[in-house]
Amino acid sequence: MISNHSTPKQTGKPLWFFVCIAILGAGIASYILLLAFESAPEQRDPAELIPLVDVSPLQYRDSPLLIEGNGIVVPKAAIALSSQVNGEIVSLHPNMVSGGAFEEGELILQIDPRTYQANLDEAEAIQAANNANLEFLNRQVERLRSLRENDFAGEEALEDSINRRAQTIAAIARQQAIIDNRTLDLERSSIRAPFTGRIYDESVDMGDIVAPGRELARFYASDEVEVVVSLNADDSVFIPDLWTQGQSDSTGRRAWVTVDHGGNSYQWQGYVHRVESDIDRITRTVDVVVRIPAPFTPGTPVAELELPVALEAPPLLVGMYSNVAIEGMTIPGHFVLPVSTVHQNNTLWIVAGESRLKEVPVDFIRQEGNQAVLLAPDLPEGTPIIISDIALVADGMRIQVNPVPRGDIN
Repeated sequence: MISNHSTPKQTGKPLWFFVCIAILGAGIASYILLLAFESAPEQRDPAELIPLVDVSPLQYRDSPLLIEGNGIVVPKAAIALSSQVNGEIVSLHPNMVSGGAFEEGELILQIDPRTYQANLDEAEAIQAANNANLEFLNRQVERLRSLRENDFAGEEALEDSINRRAQTIAAIARQQAIIDNRTLDLERSSIRAPFTGRIYDESVDMGDIVAPGRELARFYASDEVEVVVSLNADDSVFIPDLWTQGQSDSTGRRAWVTVDHGGNSYQWQGYVHRVESDIDRITRTVDVVVRIPAPFTPGTPVAELELPVALEAPPLLVGMYSNVAIEGMTIPGHFVLPVSTVHQNNTLWIVAGESRLKEVPVDFIRQEGNQAVLLAPDLPEGTPIIISDIALVADGMRIQVNPVPRGDIN
């Protein structure tokens, strides 16, 4: 007998399902409790950002303004030495080379003088004969005049002697001119330094035959050199008496010439010699001529590199590029600050009471390099000037002060 057994049907959910439901419910209940008992966050005001600034005390300056420019060192005088007579070079000074130095009147070279000496001797001999003849005629005239007074000589003989004496006097004058000319030729055979200077270059040697007009060397004065400084009108007006400077001595305004050489800076003192008579048509500038005495004296070091060896200071050589500072007028109560400290509408930032920034107006006079020359009569000396840059500025804003020594301002 076959019996039919049927498997009972599964009803209801598995146990793991109810466990998950329980865990989820517990989590939701915990979150609700946390929200219910969470404390409110503490409310705080945002922190105030107070900028830290560098300041330096205001110091007035009593020294004159400095009018700056630059230029190339050039000789005050430069000439070409040329021969004025014919002849052979028979003597040459050892310094007749490029860079050779000579004192005024020193012999540079000698052209063979024998021909010119012989010509002079001949002319002087003729003159001696003329003088002897004149003495004879003077005696003859006096003798004939005495005889004529006693009627021992005729009038015609006396007049003839007087006439021959006059001709001799004229011959003596003519011969003296010849002597002067031949003396000059003899002197010209000796070429001497016209002033204290140096040879720039030369083109002659022993034995050369030279002719009048031939250039033998180029020679420039070495007792003083010049720098021509081009200044615009806005700068030149600050040099007192610029158009009436003395041109014969060193009485002009003081000037300082600085050159860089071998990584170091050297300085020489000079003076304003003159100003050119017109304004440059292209650059619209005024050319001021500064002269420097004794340029071959070593310069005074201004800013030296720290090297393990001592370097020799150079002379002020022709062709050097130089920076020039000319003594300008004195403006009472002025001061200088970096140009970067002068802000819009010519204002400065100063520190007022309780570390507050204050904007004050100033008068801008001129610029000296990276320095501004300013006037502010209402600012007392020692007023703390803000020299830092601030991105956002408001008059009266709070600041933190970081003092900076006056000498550290750049």
